Amino acid sequence: MFIRLSSDEGWTISGDSIEIERMGFWETVFTLGNGYLGSRGILEEGCKKGYAGTYFAGLYDRSEGQSYELVNAPNPVRVEICAGGKKLSVDDMEIVEHRRILDLKKAALWRRTVFKDGDKRYEYESVRFFSLADMHLGVMAFYFRSLDSDVQVVVRHIIDGTTENAGQAVGNPIRHYAVTRAEALEAGGETVYLEAKTNDYGIVLGIAAALDMRVAGLKLPAGRQNLVERNYVGRQYAFTAQKGKRCRFEVYLSMYTSREKKQGVKKACLAGLKTARKQGFAYLFKKHVHAWGKRWRYSDVKIEGDSFLQKAARFNIYHLLAAAPPEDIDVSIGAKTLSGEWYKGHVFWDMEIFVLPLFVFTQPEVAKNFLLYRYRRLPQAREGARAQGYRGALWPWESAAGGRDETPQTWVNFDGTIIPVHTSKREHHIAGDIVYGISLYHRATADDDFMWRYGAEMVFETARFWASRVSYDRARGCYEIKGVIGPNEFQECVDNNSYTNALARWVLKYAADLYCYLQKSRPRRLDFIAKKIGLSSQEAGAWREVAEKIVFLISPDGLIEEFEGYFKKKDVIITELDKNGMPVWPAGVSLAEVKETQLVKQADVILLLQLFSGEFSPDVKKINFDYYIKRTTHKSSLSLSSHAVIALELGDMKRAYDYFVQAARTDLVDLYGNTDLGIHAAALGGAWQIIGYGFAGIALQDGMLKVNPVLPGQWRRLTFKLWFRKTLIELAITKEATKAFIVRTKTGSQGLELEIYGKKYFLRLDEEITAKRDD
Repeated sequence: MFIRLSSDEGWTISGDSIEIERMGFWETVFTLGNGYLGSRGILEEGCKKGYAGTYFAGLYDRSEGQSYELVNAPNPVRVEICAGGKKLSVDDMEIVEHRRILDLKKAALWRRTVFKDGDKRYEYESVRFFSLADMHLGVMAFYFRSLDSDVQVVVRHIIDGTTENAGQAVGNPIRHYAVTRAEALEAGGETVYLEAKTNDYGIVLGIAAALDMRVAGLKLPAGRQNLVERNYVGRQYAFTAQKGKRCRFEVYLSMYTSREKKQGVKKACLAGLKTARKQGFAYLFKKHVHAWGKRWRYSDVKIEGDSFLQKAARFNIYHLLAAAPPEDIDVSIGAKTLSGEWYKGHVFWDMEIFVLPLFVFTQPEVAKNFLLYRYRRLPQAREGARAQGYRGALWPWESAAGGRDETPQTWVNFDGTIIPVHTSKREHHIAGDIVYGISLYHRATADDDFMWRYGAEMVFETARFWASRVSYDRARGCYEIKGVIGPNEFQECVDNNSYTNALARWVLKYAADLYCYLQKSRPRRLDFIAKKIGLSSQEAGAWREVAEKIVFLISPDGLIEEFEGYFKKKDVIITELDKNGMPVWPAGVSLAEVKETQLVKQADVILLLQLFSGEFSPDVKKINFDYYIKRTTHKSSLSLSSHAVIALELGDMKRAYDYFVQAARTDLVDLYGNTDLGIHAAALGGAWQIIGYGFAGIALQDGMLKVNPVLPGQWRRLTFKLWFRKTLIELAITKEATKAFIVRTKTGSQGLELEIYGKKYFLRLDEEITAKRDD
């Protein structure tokens, strides 16, 4: 191995064989990224079952599609090696040995493959990464060695501009860009450059590359050649490889778009490439590893006593960090991160409810940037509300670059049928979900500057939306929210979905409280916001009245009806689990008929109980948990985490642990059978929430951090760090006690108050406290 990867198995994911039919799965699992760019873990030479995916965050195009989607950009990591006139490829040669390792700690993908052609064997090794230290750089090094004889070799590196978005749920593949430049540069032709422009927005994308050959004792071969065609450009070396002698090659990539460089994309690419080549592979790798080390310093979770789940936890965190830019480039994280184009790379409510918490507690500056992505699209959210006849702001159900709703008109159902999509017109809880994310960020960070400059305006406009969205039933003397879709999307047009109603009620109260606080403490800031959006004290004062009268369907014994009429549906329950512990679809119920049953797609009421845990008693949680787990099919990866957290709150460790295992390994074992389409971002974030909110028992209440942990039987220790109000705290948890100390602080205070196991402590700088569990 020519690049030292982590020796700790807890940091590596490996694949030890070529599985042609699972090629897409491994490409997703081995995805590399730095938040600016995501690159699927393809075999560099390509294969028939492979799918090259290169995605620049925020780069969307529509062309002839239903909506704007994340562009599958030119592939910059294509390498072709021909030995004795035959291409080294899993399609064309026998594979004698093969192994790939994703180093999660260093965000690098290593590979070693031994190919066999007749009686000749050829060894290929590679390592590649996309720099976190400089998000515009990608670097790859690879070796070729002929093991049995001298051989004539041709080595090519190519920037492939023929890629397209082939992963369409409905419709044909689309090529979202046109190559406008493909050229070799400089006198010796050491540098090649490809430039493309997206079809609709006209965003320019540039990639500059250099292929350097380094073979001890071998002069630069005469067979150097540039490959310049209409849709690709590359560099080629032809030479005689001596038996047993390693030939090393280095590929440097520099990538920019006109999103960040309005002019001079080519100039920026070439300058970046020149600097990268001068610095060299080892230096760039060291800087990259250092940058990832800083991220892991705050984000790592250490689990002692469960090696598989230790690795799974890091795998999940890695893929979220790999989708998070190191600086603000006005993007968010889509449902498939930057690992695939399924769901068109759109940003959903998954971001604020499932993904954001990890960043709030481990990378708060990144979390703020994700919320600013929403704020910058507030004008379009206002347009979205007006378009549906409401006031205020309604963020799109599916968001891309422009901020308008990009929900496609049709989609493919679980059974392959094409169905109409109504979510953009009915799944309005997205508005409240975003405010929940704002509230969580503010409560955890005490970032008043963000709140007064950006957050308050979003909160007020969302409250204004909900106040216009409700309708008053005079006969019942209450406000209703009709014609919605809740998180459970099996029933697509229901009245008074409890999750939606409770969220709307909370937003209205939260906005009213915020208005009152600003009125007393920040009157000048409130005056500025009120004038900007035309908000009066009378309007704000009415929000609380509306909130108090919103229907909430809860019986005297505490059972919450998911929506009005839900209990009148045919009562079908889950009676069997599959080998993964997931519900088996009840026999005799088709997807077309499921809307007439009480079967639930994903956590709905259970999610409500988790988000507003302090508002519901243990008895209410238990009766609802017991009822809905028998009817929830978990057909969405958004479902398991909420069930795990509530199970822990109810003391059901076995069930909670089982849910955690399923959630944590969602993509590692292809739990839903579609990991080939991309990583499940919500499942990644949900797994972290089970650790943080569940096993560690962290909660934010009354302006205080509360910790009430409980560990699974086989875990000896759980250690992780979190930011709370500009202070980084490390928690080391065992079954008997929890230790806490301040790692660093950005405030001038000498410490902070927190609660562990129900007892309050003042945690001082340079002191460690140990809280013991009282059983």
